[in-house]
Amino acid sequence: MIFALATPVAQSALAVFRLSGNGCLDVFAALLERPILENRRVCLRNLVLDGVVIDRCSVVYYGSPNSFTGEDSVEVFCHGGLAVISSLTSAFLSLGFREAEPGEFSRIAYENNKLFLNEVEAVADLIHSEDVERARLSAAAVSGQLSEVVRSVGEEVDSLRVFVEGSIDFSDEDYNFLKEGGVGERLRGIKNRVVDLIDSCLVSTKKMSKRRVLFFGPPNTGKSSLFNGLLGFDRALVSSTPGTTRDLIDSEMFYNSVSFELVDSAGVRDAGDLVEQKGVDLSNKEVDEVDLVLVVLDGSTESLLPVFSEVVRGKNHLFVFNKLDRGDGGKGFNCLVSAKTGEGVQDLKNLILKSIKSSPIKSKKTFLVRGRHLSLFENALRQLNECELKIKQEKNIDLAAEDLRVARGCFDEFLGVKFPDDLLGDIFKDFCIGK
Repeated sequence: MIFALATPVAQSALAVFRLSGNGCLDVFAALLERPILENRRVCLRNLVLDGVVIDRCSVVYYGSPNSFTGEDSVEVFCHGGLAVISSLTSAFLSLGFREAEPGEFSRIAYENNKLFLNEVEAVADLIHSEDVERARLSAAAVSGQLSEVVRSVGEEVDSLRVFVEGSIDFSDEDYNFLKEGGVGERLRGIKNRVVDLIDSCLVSTKKMSKRRVLFFGPPNTGKSSLFNGLLGFDRALVSSTPGTTRDLIDSEMFYNSVSFELVDSAGVRDAGDLVEQKGVDLSNKEVDEVDLVLVVLDGSTESLLPVFSEVVRGKNHLFVFNKLDRGDGGKGFNCLVSAKTGEGVQDLKNLILKSIKSSPIKSKKTFLVRGRHLSLFENALRQLNECELKIKQEKNIDLAAEDLRVARGCFDEFLGVKFPDDLLGDIFKDFCIGK
C-alpha cells in the first residue's frame, strides 16, 4: 500500500494526501474516530493517533475498481500546516504505508487498464502545461479522445490485414480478392485517417514550453542590439557587418512576473552563403511557430514595411522602428526605439507583454503529443505506403500483410499494448510524487 502528498510541501489552506492499495481503508481506519461506511462520498472525520487528534479532515473512499488506480483508494483533505502534513506522514508510515515513487499512482492505473499509456503521458503534459492552449490540447488526450482515434485506426488496419492474409490462400483462383474486396480503396481511407491524425498533433517540446518572441527583419537593422537591450546583457553578437546572426539565438526573459523567450534570427535577404541561407530559412519557419513576431526595420529599410506586412499577415506581430537616434521616421510602426540610447525600449517591453497576454495564438491542432508518438504515427504511415505499393503491383502480398502488421504494432505501442522494456521507466521518472 502506498501514500503520497499530492500537493506541494508548503504552508497553505489545504493539503491533499492520496492512499492506494487493496484493503487500504481497513488499515487507514485505525486513524478514524468514526468509520467510513459509504463509498465515493465526502466524510468529515477526526484523525487520531495514540489518542491525540491530528486534524479534522475531509475523507473520500473509492472502492476498487472505481478509482483512479483501480485499487481501493482514499483521499484525505487536511489543513495545510506543515506540522499537520508532518504528523500525517508519520502516521501513515506507522500504519505500514510506503511513500509512493514518482508517477506510481498513474503507473498502477495504467497496469490496471484504467488508462492507456499515452493518456498517462498526457496527464504529465497537462500538469506541466504553462499556457491555456497547451493545457487544452493535453486535456483532449487525457480525456481519451486521441486513444479512441488511434484504437479505431488500429482496428481498421487489423481488419484489412486479416483480409489480405486470407486472400493469399486463394491466389490461384480466378477471383481477384484484392480488387473485388476493395483493398486499395480501404487502404487509402486508412492512410488518409493517419495523415489527418498526424496533422492534428502538436509535438510537445522544450522549445514550446514558454511563450516565444521572434526578432524578424532584414540584416543590420539592429535586431541583435535590440535583443541584447531587452535582456539587459550581451547575448547576441553585434557587428556592423550585415548578416552577423546566422542561426537562432534565444534567451529567457522575465518581465512583470511573466516568463517568455526572446529569439534573435538571421536577417531576411537573398543570401548566397549556404550557411546563412539555412539560418534565413529557419527564421522564416519560426514565424509560424512563435507567439509574437517583432519586425525590426530602420530608416534605410522602412520602405519594406508592406513586404513584411504580407509575411506576418495573420500572425501576432508588432512593427518596430529602430535607430531613432539617427533621425525621424517610423510612420505606420507600433513602436519607435533606439537600441543604442535605450529610448523607447521600456515602451516596447510593455507592448510585448500586452500582446502576449491579450492576443494568444490559437492552435489549429487537436492534440498535444510527444516526439515518440509522432514517430510512431509516421512509421505507421510509411508501412501503409509500402503496403499500398505492393497491392498496386499485386506482388509480394505476404509482405504487404506484414507491412500492415507492423503498422498496427505502431498503434499498439502508442496505446501501451506493447512497448520496449525500458519505456515505462523513462516515462514515469518525470512524474511528480502523488500522481
